[in-house]
Amino acid sequence: MARAILLIGSVGSGKTTTLHELEAILAARGVPNAIIDLDWLAWATPATASGSSIHDLLVRNLAAVWGTFHAAGIHHIAVARALHDAAEIEDIRRALDGCETTVVELVCRPEVLRERLRRRDSGAVLAEHLALLEVPDGSGHAVAVDALVECDAQSPEQIAREVLGAAGW
Repeated sequence: MARAILLIGSVGSGKTTTLHELEAILAARGVPNAIIDLDWLAWATPATASGSSIHDLLVRNLAAVWGTFHAAGIHHIAVARALHDAAEIEDIRRALDGCETTVVELVCRPEVLRERLRRRDSGAVLAEHLALLEVPDGSGHAVAVDALVECDAQSPEQIAREVLGAAGW
């Protein structure tokens, strides 16, 4: 059976770092796997006449990449993106066709997120990311998540192990 983990959470919550830790842990266990920071599958400026949104492109790209990985014998994949819309999460689930998908949200206190962003980003990117923290995502956890993982004080490896446990891997 193919299995997927979808990591969601605010900018700066550690989604990409957790992906790398997941890959390392699974590789050490001898589990063929793939990781994808979904931002890279959506980094485009589509022609407005195409009628495709960035999210539409992301979903089509993910379906194609997952198909390639799965055909190569990979049955475990972890993907990450700051998503707070139930319909978009369902689109990601559909793109991961045939996967039992576990949605895990990484949760951090706002002051921890701000500090991480100030260490990581600068200039316009920092301003943009800090502004994102001030905009309520409206989720109120209305989005169906399978697990919440608190990531304020844990190491990336501890977070990854907790995510794997939540997914039953």
